[in-house]
Amino acid sequence: MRTQRRMMAAAVLAITLSACAPASPPATQSVTVDVFFAHAQPTRVTLISEPHTIEVVDDVIAGVLSALVAGEVQPLDADYENLWGAGSAVLSTSRSADVLTVDLSVAPLSLGAEAESIALAQLVWTATSIDTSLSAVLVTIDGAGAETLAGHVDITRPIARDRAESVLSPLQILAPEEGSAVSNPVVAAGMACTFEASYSWTLEGPSGVVDEGFGMASEGCPTRAPWQLELGSLSAGDYVLTVFELSADDGSVWAADSKSFTVTK
Repeated sequence: MRTQRRMMAAAVLAITLSACAPASPPATQSVTVDVFFAHAQPTRVTLISEPHTIEVVDDVIAGVLSALVAGEVQPLDADYENLWGAGSAVLSTSRSADVLTVDLSVAPLSLGAEAESIALAQLVWTATSIDTSLSAVLVTIDGAGAETLAGHVDITRPIARDRAESVLSPLQILAPEEGSAVSNPVVAAGMACTFEASYSWTLEGPSGVVDEGFGMASEGCPTRAPWQLELGSLSAGDYVLTVFELSADDGSVWAADSKSFTVTK
């Protein structure tokens, strides 16, 4: 009898301890995805991507967009900007067919029409890059439909990706990455959507311009095509590579991207 009572007491104690034990924290995972940021050009604001590794719980898109909207993920390149942050948050995400609904809590955003459009494009392009089966993003605010985010752009309907040539930076350096250390021989690469596939470039070192020239992407606009540039063997030190497109009207810089990097040997 005593043995049975002891067994029952032990079982009750085990159940009690199990109920009082703290729940295990949700499992997190690190994902590396393309996050899109604003990139100010001489005559307009465009959209440009950077690869970022982000800690997420369960849903990758929800986790990445939460980090983006909260301002927790910031561009490595000082020329880029995250237009979100300062109190905004993702409340929830849901999907119906190929449309993702993102419900936001939005802090006051002081954005003009162009910047507001780019801020929304950050969400759309980041989400649809993570899941290419998505075609559009519907933005709601505090659980309800809204007319606009900051007073300029209609968000009553799902927002699809704009044509790449109308929103993405015409020139983008993918390698070397901003702040990276590279070894010789140095090869730069990226994407372009430029007139007749051409672009200009300069390479600056500590004492000024080291080299400059012209390059060609594999195709011209409206196709967004890869380009590659062999910079050769460079002396150890810090460099800045700039690729740019000149306006056919007046010869001014129409679009540009630059990356700082270090040659180690």
